[in-house]
Amino acid sequence: MKAPTLWIDVTELFGQFALSSHPTGISRVMINLVDALAADPGVLFEKVRPIFWHPVWRLPLAFDYTVHRDLAAFFPSLRNSYAESGWEVPRIRSGLRKGIMTSVPKPFRFRLFPYLHGVTHFLGWARHAGIGVHPVAFSRNDRLFVPGSFWLDGYAPRLAAHAKSNGATVGVFVHDVLLLSNPEWLAPGHAQQFRRGVEAFLPHCSVVACNSTHTRNELRNHVSLPASLPIEVCRLADARIVPPATQMPREVADLSGRHFALFVSTLTPRKNHRLLVDAWLQLHDILGAQTPALVFVGGGAPDAALGEVLARAAKRGVPVIRLDGVDDAALETLYDNAWITLYPSLGEGYGMPVAEALARGKVCLATQCGGLADVAPDLIDAIDPQNPNILVERIVSYHKDPKRLAAREAQVRARYRPTQWADTARCVRLLLEQAVRAVH
Repeated sequence: MKAPTLWIDVTELFGQFALSSHPTGISRVMINLVDALAADPGVLFEKVRPIFWHPVWRLPLAFDYTVHRDLAAFFPSLRNSYAESGWEVPRIRSGLRKGIMTSVPKPFRFRLFPYLHGVTHFLGWARHAGIGVHPVAFSRNDRLFVPGSFWLDGYAPRLAAHAKSNGATVGVFVHDVLLLSNPEWLAPGHAQQFRRGVEAFLPHCSVVACNSTHTRNELRNHVSLPASLPIEVCRLADARIVPPATQMPREVADLSGRHFALFVSTLTPRKNHRLLVDAWLQLHDILGAQTPALVFVGGGAPDAALGEVLARAAKRGVPVIRLDGVDDAALETLYDNAWITLYPSLGEGYGMPVAEALARGKVCLATQCGGLADVAPDLIDAIDPQNPNILVERIVSYHKDPKRLAAREAQVRARYRPTQWADTARCVRLLLEQAVRAVH
């Protein structure tokens, strides 16, 4: 009997890396998890293969990436490869032209304008670059694993049905259920899209992995699932995987030795950047020129409320620095040089930046909302997501008593145990192996 293959859906990565050269959020998890699973497929799976869904042909495809490199090297270099081959995604400057394009129904839109979808754009370049692409042939003992945003684009139920029709079983990684528990935090309509994805895709799954007990409990609370469906927690890795960059980002290097506090997060209201800026306005009144710089790392755009306080901070000379496009090596340098780290989020499925900060021995002042409580509650300096005064008191205390901060850092280094990607992959693989054996 043929040894089973573990097929892993990475469709969404092609869209992201047509426009970006570094992974963030779920894309970081996907890339590192796939590579860790491929490095150790275990005793049951013969091999691990990434696949993607063709939005026009409506079939899963695989590409021969292993001939050249792993995903951690392949995807971040993809945008540069496009540029070198003259295959960049064109910018659509005309609103009328964009409106005409988007009015064409899918999948005809991607047939006519292939650069509008990450997969069809990649396939054009792959032919040019000589990268082999071929249809996926699922077999009876195989497993399909969907580690990313299964609810996007609506293709995942078709992919799962295709795999199951050929005898494969299906597993998924659920990162959070915030679109059901707190739909007001995100763009209108996303909650309905997520609900449709949950209802159409999860019934195909025989196992579910989650990043925290909070996410597992929220999934049970907000989605009607069989009690017999295995839902297991697989803690995400937080250990360093790349060395720090040799130089600091210029904006931070120009601080001339001033302390800085680091917050790693996309700029969205749920992440609560406004609490930090409000606190820093108070800190500046107390500490003046000695106020540590507040460094935001992540993309996104401020909403009106955050924009207002940022403008007030700039007018008063409060040191707030925004950095976008920070790759993993530069991020490691920022972690190494940060005075403290911050994470004031209103809710998380897990909160990887908090785990990463602790894994690097840094004091982290964070809320304990949602999955953040799963990280290491006794090692996190808890703050109130609604009250900047508590944060101000903590910052002033550490500023005035460096020995207290050093003692807290020593406690974090002594007690926190970082998780490797091999550990996360092992947890996921054992869950998938268990399900294959149970079905067959």
